[in-house]
Amino acid sequence: MDTLVKKELIREVFSTQLPRLIEEIERKVDKSTLNPPSNESWIQTPAAQHKNQKALNEEQVCKITELLLDTEEGAFELAITVLKTHGASINYIVLELIPEIAKKLGKQWEEDTLSFAEVSIGVGKLERAIHKLDYLFQATQLEKRQDKSILISLFPDSQHSLGTLILSNFFTYSGWQVYRPANNGLNAIIHEIESKHHHVLGISISTYEQLQELPSLIKLLKGKSNNPQILVLIGGPLYNKSPEKFNHIQADVKAFTPEESVQKLDQHLSLIENNT
Repeated sequence: MDTLVKKELIREVFSTQLPRLIEEIERKVDKSTLNPPSNESWIQTPAAQHKNQKALNEEQVCKITELLLDTEEGAFELAITVLKTHGASINYIVLELIPEIAKKLGKQWEEDTLSFAEVSIGVGKLERAIHKLDYLFQATQLEKRQDKSILISLFPDSQHSLGTLILSNFFTYSGWQVYRPANNGLNAIIHEIESKHHHVLGISISTYEQLQELPSLIKLLKGKSNNPQILVLIGGPLYNKSPEKFNHIQADVKAFTPEESVQKLDQHLSLIENNT
């Protein structure tokens, strides 16, 4: 289908539901007929994706966040579809837009402008969006894959997995082979760490109760690990809030953000490699 015809069709379908959003996004669209079809932009090389990336400004991100919290089912998903159709790269949506929206939800909860229920619903929608985009995101990262493996897990029996999903995507983007347990149960985590040779175990901590049990969990999982020299990465909402509470935790790396996690672990592995 011709690119211009496709744009007109998308505009007709969605304009009644997202008129203002589409109008703002279209200001960022190159009107040239040489633009590639949207599917091609998702599988370009990372350099090409960065060049074609159409980032939203603060006001637009706020409006998409409002759509996330909209009670009308599917409003947020429609917004993401429009963004993809109008040239936003899969890397931008997964690595920048969704984490930024997640931060906004957290800030609004801290400021008591959103209830816990509203935040939970929003987080659930973001998790579903990441899962739906995952196969496209993974397809763009295959050529980067290196011989570095990390198992990323929530604390056993935790609920929302958004933070670990975002962390996983940053490691994937940086060339790591990323694994997650089949579920959040302890047995699933043990099965995964026993069955594969992972270089790193990453655990996200959300509550003080989890922090109290963390030393024994680390000891258990390191003892079960297929790799006796496995490194441990610790982070999560509680660490971001109270890092001083983690001073007693024996971990190779503690980090506030996905970017910091990747950087510190890459440096740590390089030091180990240089010393062997």
